[in-house]
Amino acid sequence: MIIRSAAVFGFNEYSQQIARYVRNVYQDFALFVMTQEEEKAAHQAGFLVELVDLSDDWSRIEQHFDVKSLIVFCALANDSENVFLTISLRSQFDKLNIVALAQDNESASKMKSAGANKVLPSLQIVSNVISDMLEKPIVTKVLHEVLYEDGSLNITEIEVPKHSSFVGRYMHDIHFKSEYDVILLAVVDHEMGTTFSFASKGLNHHIDPYDIFVVMGYQDKLDALKLAVKKHHAR
Repeated sequence: MIIRSAAVFGFNEYSQQIARYVRNVYQDFALFVMTQEEEKAAHQAGFLVELVDLSDDWSRIEQHFDVKSLIVFCALANDSENVFLTISLRSQFDKLNIVALAQDNESASKMKSAGANKVLPSLQIVSNVISDMLEKPIVTKVLHEVLYEDGSLNITEIEVPKHSSFVGRYMHDIHFKSEYDVILLAVVDHEMGTTFSFASKGLNHHIDPYDIFVVMGYQDKLDALKLAVKKHHAR
């Protein structure tokens, strides 16, 4: 399936990153916002925007696009609104490609149940990773596969438990690709807060409890890595 169009719902620091990218990549693009404040901010940032609300019947989607070649990013700041939006869009368009951003794993599960094709938790960390990826044209094809071309390719977060065998090791000693067949996108340093992430520049990072790996791969490989990270130090 060839995706020719994209629509983004919401205008916050995360959805803005996605909107800036997709409007330059796809033939058709629309930005939908829920509040006048978002509408004003989007105009000031140079976007053409439409003000909508969650009670819409979404007929305007069909007025704008061929739904079969459209990908929609549900990136509202409120997870419950994102769930409702996902349900509404899915109930009207059973073939629509929907990518939903979520604040946490519980919300991500709800988004998936609501009908999202792909869910990216958590909104703050993964959106930063997406932004970094979008600045590198070489990974655009990979990002396309993550979002809608390969349903088994996912991005996930893995937190390092306190007694993990990974604690105390250095990132350059862990060969994510050759040992686990996943791609490391970023590491979130627990001591520096969850807003700080790095990838290639973090190879000498000393792994501490509660650090977070943001990795991409096939689900069975991600599950295997999660088990390895949870494994305790040998006594």
